[in-house]
Amino acid sequence: MMGPHAFQRTWLVTGAAFGLVVSPLSLGLYSTFFASPIGLPSGMLGLVSSLFHGAPGYEAAVWLGLVSSREVVSGVGLVYIELLNGVFWAIVYGLLGFVVDRVCLARSRRVA
Repeated sequence: MMGPHAFQRTWLVTGAAFGLVVSPLSLGLYSTFFASPIGLPSGMLGLVSSLFHGAPGYEAAVWLGLVSSREVVSGVGLVYIELLNGVFWAIVYGLLGFVVDRVCLARSRRVA
């Protein structure tokens, strides 16, 4: 049996989990562009999403000295960037989920 506060953080957890996987998922969608002509729509969606979700991790990796800003990133540099992206976007989308949870809680208390 679950308590009355069991589902108050549903969107927070969902947002954080989505934030952890959104950057690698965007890169994977972008790679379907090169698979066949059928992958063109998903590849374009992945390109736009990857351009948006990839920048914070790259900038943080350059700032921390993990990758050089004057070289093409490959190998372990990509791993560093994606790990930093996961942390950054988990925080951002988790905070958005927290706000949604608070709004839903406020509305449910107002109705009851």
